[in-house]
Amino acid sequence: MPGEYKMKTNKDDKKDVKKVVLAIDDNLQQLTEFKLFLVPKYDLRVVKSAADALSFLNKFESDIILLDIEMPNISGFQFLTDIRKIPSYIDVPIIIVSGNSGDAFLKQAKNSTAADVLTKPVSQELLINTIEKHLP
Repeated sequence: MPGEYKMKTNKDDKKDVKKVVLAIDDNLQQLTEFKLFLVPKYDLRVVKSAADALSFLNKFESDIILLDIEMPNISGFQFLTDIRKIPSYIDVPIIIVSGNSGDAFLKQAKNSTAADVLTKPVSQELLINTIEKHLP
């Protein structure tokens, strides 16, 4: 049924299933763009905050995560710290997708546990290529 989330399962049961991409961003326009870019190829799930993402990930699987950094309440960097405490998400690739391109920010992002960093706006081709590069 469309819109249903996949419960956490044995990874071997997912061979013929679309990879789940979780996009975390408080900007609805950005989430809409992710949907346009990714839905044909991936099982895209979207949440509007880091807190919602942590709740989602406690119940459902995700193969890769797209993460905005500048969000209310819990920043993306705090989310990175929190998610790495969940054993099943220690090695899940997280791609930072942020509008911030300052030197200090990029240094912090590259020194984080994120697999990659993209600067908004990001093209569909670059986004998909980056996701594919990091998918297990």
